[in-house]
Amino acid sequence: MLRLIPVFISSIFLSLNFGLLLYVNSTFLASFLTPGGVSSVFLAASLVNAVIFFFATRLLNFFGKEKVLLFFMLSASLGAVGLAFSANAVTAVVSFIVYESFLFMVYYCLDIFVEEKTPDKHAGEVRGVYYMLINGGVAAGPLLLSFLVVDDNLRVSYLAAVALLAVPLVISFVFLFGAKKTLHRWGHAGLPIKAWWKKRNIRAVSLAKLALETFYGVMVIYTPIYLHGTLGFEWSELGIIFTIMLLPFVVLEWPAGELADRFWGEKEMMSVGFFLMGIALLTMPFIPKAFVIWMLILLLSRIGASLVEITTESYFFKKIDAKDTGILAIFRLLRPVGIIFGAGIGAASLQFFTLEKIFFILAVVVFFGMREALYLRDTL
Repeated sequence: MLRLIPVFISSIFLSLNFGLLLYVNSTFLASFLTPGGVSSVFLAASLVNAVIFFFATRLLNFFGKEKVLLFFMLSASLGAVGLAFSANAVTAVVSFIVYESFLFMVYYCLDIFVEEKTPDKHAGEVRGVYYMLINGGVAAGPLLLSFLVVDDNLRVSYLAAVALLAVPLVISFVFLFGAKKTLHRWGHAGLPIKAWWKKRNIRAVSLAKLALETFYGVMVIYTPIYLHGTLGFEWSELGIIFTIMLLPFVVLEWPAGELADRFWGEKEMMSVGFFLMGIALLTMPFIPKAFVIWMLILLLSRIGASLVEITTESYFFKKIDAKDTGILAIFRLLRPVGIIFGAGIGAASLQFFTLEKIFFILAVVVFFGMREALYLRDTL
């Protein structure tokens, strides 16, 4: 575990950075663009991320994981700097695409370091600590936001985000880049779509995961625009709401994973999670500007999402082994694909409906995920 301290420290600061900007980016971009334009920018960033991810194994083979990590870290940092000082739409859009595309690749590289340095007999313990630190950082980000933003001056949050990236950037140089190098082949970049499709349970859990990632994609883009721009919540209020909302990812995922292993199995908790998400979404268009009610309904949605997140991960990894790297690559690509779907659904919906109706459409996607969860053959 001590060998992973540099990675753990990096993950904390990265996640604080990610959580700080998670619900700010769409509002910041909306100061330059229409809501449909914001959707298009998120769509473009996710497409770039998917392309980079597709070629990631080739980059690792050619340059090594240390150099690739450093490149991704520098690129994400430059994107954050560009956002902090952007004065027009072009600079803001380009900087956001760079930041968003490469930040997720930094997490991908850190995941490789964790995997390499973790003995199999301690995998559950180490992964539990790792994800607890990541989720804790993401949850603390909006709370930090509530103290930083005054009079809708979002640039302060971007300057703070740049400062937070300085720590993992230094660690990339000193600890990870300076570590002893080992030659490792990471397989081929091809994706076995046909083999993935034939595995019924893996396909079903992947589609459930895609529904979850689409939920994240829509909510990250449109929740802050709706709550701040339409209902009129202040950022000091939203920072507290979003922090409370994200607590289930810190508190519930570890014990939920234990319950799935020992007592209930993943299918039941995954289905319950989707049901809670769907019910929360169906109520959102009817809720007025009420701090406590919005905090509770968003908390309910994330209780459901946290159950779905840990059970999809747990179920998937029980169904594959170390040789299934292509299947794993497809599963990890679902994050950018989900954002692409979320941005696309939002942009298309706004052509026909008002903003709050997006929550109804997203509920349909969530109940589709619930249907896929019910198709699974349980592990217990």
